Amino acid sequence: MIDLLHQLERPIGFLNEAARVLRPGGVLAMIEPGMSPVAYPFYWYLHQEPVDMRSDPFKSMPADPWRDPFDAKQAIPTLLFSADNRQRLRELVPELTVRRVDWLSLFAFPLSGGFKPWGRSPLRLAAGLVRFEDMLPVAVRRFCGFRLFATLGKTE
Repeated sequence: MIDLLHQLERPIGFLNEAARVLRPGGVLAMIEPGMSPVAYPFYWYLHQEPVDMRSDPFKSMPADPWRDPFDAKQAIPTLLFSADNRQRLRELVPELTVRRVDWLSLFAFPLSGGFKPWGRSPLRLAAGLVRFEDMLPVAVRRFCGFRLFATLGKTE
């Protein structure tokens, strides 16, 4: 999935449904906005979708039939997959286990304009930027990353 989870009104309901349809050993992989200390102001001031780090991605609520489908909450993936919330996620979605959470796009995503036509990075530079980013220590990627890559696996 790319940029889907943060669009969903009830992400826990979605993850439980994904667990239901995945076969044992199956993997759900996603790339989502990541709210690192460097990325947060970029998303807050320059992106059209809201960022609220006080959101509760675990909240159970009925579906709102009048909700705008583009009413995203970009903080949701960061909140769901943070180390502080892993146990809560495990309790609410017991069939899925977080296998990997990594931070990507320290330079490539912001220079691309975030999928905007005004991007500042020529496409031919993107591969080199990504290779460079992949060599950086995890702590640097966690501090500067704009994108979150998470994989969840269904227990066997």
